[in-house]
Amino acid sequence: MAGLYTEGESKILSGVYSLILATSTAITSGGRGIVAYPFTADWGPVNTLVTGTLGELRDTFHAVDSKLSVGKVYTHAAKGEPKKVICYRMATAEAKVAAATVGTWTFETVYPTTRPFMLVVKAGVEEGSVKVSLVENAVELTSFLVSDVESLVTMVNASEYIRVKAAGEALPEENAGVAFANGKNGEAVTVQNYSDFLEELEADGTANAFSLDGVDNDAITATVIAWLKEVRQEGFYVSFVTGGPASWDFAIDTANAKSREINYRPVINVGNGCDGYAASEMAIFVAARVAAVALNSTLTDETVPYGTVNKRLKRAVRERARQAGTLLFVAKGDTVEIDEAVNTLTNPKKPEVAEMGSIRVSSTIDYVVHDLEVFGEEFKKAKSNTEAFRATYATTVEQNYLQPLVAQEILKEGVYYEPDPEYYGDTAIHKPKANEAFFTGDITPNESPERIYQKLNTVF
Repeated sequence: MAGLYTEGESKILSGVYSLILATSTAITSGGRGIVAYPFTADWGPVNTLVTGTLGELRDTFHAVDSKLSVGKVYTHAAKGEPKKVICYRMATAEAKVAAATVGTWTFETVYPTTRPFMLVVKAGVEEGSVKVSLVENAVELTSFLVSDVESLVTMVNASEYIRVKAAGEALPEENAGVAFANGKNGEAVTVQNYSDFLEELEADGTANAFSLDGVDNDAITATVIAWLKEVRQEGFYVSFVTGGPASWDFAIDTANAKSREINYRPVINVGNGCDGYAASEMAIFVAARVAAVALNSTLTDETVPYGTVNKRLKRAVRERARQAGTLLFVAKGDTVEIDEAVNTLTNPKKPEVAEMGSIRVSSTIDYVVHDLEVFGEEFKKAKSNTEAFRATYATTVEQNYLQPLVAQEILKEGVYYEPDPEYYGDTAIHKPKANEAFFTGDITPNESPERIYQKLNTVF
C-alpha cells in the first residue's frame, strides 16, 4: 500500500497511489473480517499485538468473566463473529510478574498478573518424587510429577503459566500451598497506552476495523481520529467505531452532535446501547460486524444477538440520527436490529459525496482501493513503463479483479479501468514523468435495497 494523492501531485517514493472521486476513481482479494481491540487484562502478553481467533483471545488473555476490559471486548466481539481478532493488552510500566518462594526455589508467572495462583507441593507416588501443582481458586491448572531437579526446571519452563527464576539444589519440600505475590497487571492505562496500540496497529496494517475497549473519553477519541486521518492518507484504510456514555440512550441528539462534529466516513458513531451496555461498549460489537459483513450485504436491519435496547426510540429520533450519521439499535418486536448502517459522513466535501455515508459503500471503496494498490505494487516490479505494460495492467485489473466483483454484486455494472486519457493519447492534457503511470476507472459500489417504495392501485 502507498496511499492517496491529489490531482497534479507527484509523489517522492515509488508505489501505487489512489485518488477516490465520487463519479470516477482512481490479484488476489485482500483479507476481510479482521478486527482489532486494545484492552486491559490480568493475563497474556503485554504491549504487543497478538493475532488469532476468538478462542485464542479468550484463552490467551483469560477473558471469560474478567473484570478488566478484555472481558467486555470478548463478550461483544464474539457476538460480532469476526474472522480474526488483533489483540493488544495495554499495561503501564508498573506491570509486574508475580512470584512464589518455596524453600530455596523461586517461581514467577509468565505474564504480569494478580491472579490468585498457589503452588502446592505433595509427595509423589514413587519414592523420592514430588507433585508440584499450580492451583487457582481451588482448580488445578497444571502439575509436574518429577523425581529430580533438572526435570522440574525443564517441565516448569515449558509450561503455559510459570517459570523457574531460581532453582534449589533439591526438590521443593511439601507444603499446603504458597501464594504468588507482588504481581501487578498495569491496568491504570492512559492516552499514551492507546497511542502505543495505534502505532502497533499501523505497523501491522491488516485490520479492517477497530474500536476501543468501551471507553468514552473525548481526549482518547480525538487522538484516535487524528491518527486515523494520517494513516489513511498513507494507505491504511481501516475504519474506527466509537460510541458514547450510557446517558446517550436518553439524549440521542448529543450523539448526533458528536457525529456531525466528526463527519468522516471511516468513523462510525454508535448512539445507543442494548442490554444495559453503553453505546461505547456496543461499538466493540459493531466494529466486529463492520469488519466481518460481506461486501455484497448490509448491516441495515440486521438482527443482532441482544435482547432489548436500553430505551425504545420514536421514529422522529431515528430520522434525526440517520440525518446526523449516528448508528442506532432499534427494537423490532422481540428482536433488536441495527437501524441504519451509516458512518458519520453527512456533510461531504469534494471529492466525496453523501452516498459515501453508507458503511457498505465506504467499506467497498476501501477494500477495492487497498487491493488495487497491493496488486499494483507487485505487478510493476521488473517492468518497463511502456504502452504495452499500461494496456496489460489495465486489462488485468478490469478482467481479473473488477469484473468478478460485479458478478458478486459488490460493484455495479459498467466498471472499467484504463490508462488515463488525460495523460496518454491524442487528447492528453498532462505529460507524465518517465517513471509515472496514470490510470482511471469506475468502481461504483452497489447498495442494498434499504428503502422500497410501492404504488398500489385498487379498482372497484
